Amino acid sequence: MECRARRSVSEQLRHSTAVFSGEAVAEEYRPILTPQPGWPEASEILVIKFSVQRWWKGSGEREVFLYTGVLRRPGGFVIVGEDFRFKVGEQYLVYAFGDVENLATTSCERTTQLEKAAEDLKALGEGRLPLKKEAPSVPSPAADISSLETH
Repeated sequence: MECRARRSVSEQLRHSTAVFSGEAVAEEYRPILTPQPGWPEASEILVIKFSVQRWWKGSGEREVFLYTGVLRRPGGFVIVGEDFRFKVGEQYLVYAFGDVENLATTSCERTTQLEKAAEDLKALGEGRLPLKKEAPSVPSPAADISSLETH
């Protein structure tokens, strides 16, 4: 996929549903509720769970689930979209889009490893800590893939 010209930090903040920093703490495949035409039933999407450290835009919860472009079909086939690759145990600055329950990002957003985000962090400012209350541990049981179209 070819990305548009990279947005500035302020433009990316304005166009994002959520902006946060946090650690990728887990990953799991979840069933897709609304597969695209031609997809077999029982396709699954990879979801990354984040423990949030700071918020600049969004819900303020302690946990966030981010839907990726990595799909698994029955039989183990994996389809990879224009996805940003997360590794469990690493920290990131995430610019996410989509519905609050189906947040996603791509490699075309300013999402990056936290250690490489100095320019963005300076422009964003201090941010805010997550809310004190615990977030629900499991959002919707399955993904609606139609809300994850390229941003």
